[in-house]
Amino acid sequence: MNDLIEIIKCCYSLDEYIPTALKHHQYHIEHWQDYYSSNMKNTSSVHRENYSIPEKPYFLQNDNIVISFHFYNTIYDTTIEKNYFQHFHNHDFYEINYIYRGEVINYLPDQTIKQDKNQILLMNPLAYHRPMIQSPNTVLFNIMIRKEFSSDILHSSSFSNSNLIHVFLDSSLGLTPLQPYLIFENTPDTALIIHQMIQEYYDQKPYYQQLLYADLMRLWSLFARQKDELLQKENLQKQYPEQMVQILSYLKNHYATTTLVDTAKKFGFASSYLSRYIQKYTGMKYNEIITQLKMQNAAGYLLHTNFSLEKIIELVGYNDTNYFIKAFKKYYGVAPGKYRNQNK
Repeated sequence: MNDLIEIIKCCYSLDEYIPTALKHHQYHIEHWQDYYSSNMKNTSSVHRENYSIPEKPYFLQNDNIVISFHFYNTIYDTTIEKNYFQHFHNHDFYEINYIYRGEVINYLPDQTIKQDKNQILLMNPLAYHRPMIQSPNTVLFNIMIRKEFSSDILHSSSFSNSNLIHVFLDSSLGLTPLQPYLIFENTPDTALIIHQMIQEYYDQKPYYQQLLYADLMRLWSLFARQKDELLQKENLQKQYPEQMVQILSYLKNHYATTTLVDTAKKFGFASSYLSRYIQKYTGMKYNEIITQLKMQNAAGYLLHTNFSLEKIIELVGYNDTNYFIKAFKKYYGVAPGKYRNQNK
């Protein structure tokens, strides 16, 4: 697999794009400095421990996807202050860390992630981290995705009846306020897509944002596939029968619309037998699993879209607002509106 990735790097080399990437990053720095001088009384706040970086200085001209070259503390760094970005910080946008070469250690509040060319790190807007370059020739690209972009996508009619509607939600990949970081394997497929995205972004030919969007959909779908495959392996390690694994996968994708009767019919069981079968292997009742999936996905919509409460209730399969609010408060301890405000 590493050999295939190296072939992709030769065919889709990014070295020639580094000078352009440096110019783009300098352009963003200038806008960033202008933003802070205009919007913050104390521009040194970016040097504080645990600070936030807003999306506005990066997402210019209404771009939804932006790529940045992290040159700090590398051979490409010409800044006077060499220890820039050494404090914990987070962003008001999603970020995908892709290492073209070298190594990076990301210090997180509760763990340390050593990342090389074989891993891709995905962070949500809640993720505090402190990246430390481990070798001066490291080339790290940050693919940044505007937080509201998922809402724009999900409003599209083409996604209204598609399972891909869950791809852009944290619950589909496993990101939550408690686990805002995920590591994915950098496969030849993901490497090819990311290299094409980086080239497309820096070439900035007509319709480049539309092409980046298409590539992002492919990349995110591959991430979701990796997550599903990992979940299936974990279920098999729990000694779940293959059919139990298939049932859990089905419920994950159809929790909002399926019923016990529908699921039983799908897998050729009587409803009463399916209920006992699920509880035997998971320790949970059918309704408990469905409620858990509905609540987790509702939380994802609340945190990472601008959907109204009524829209979210519809998407997760409820038709009674009061019942949903009571169920959500019972599950999370707070009402949906408060949960959204507390975690944003």
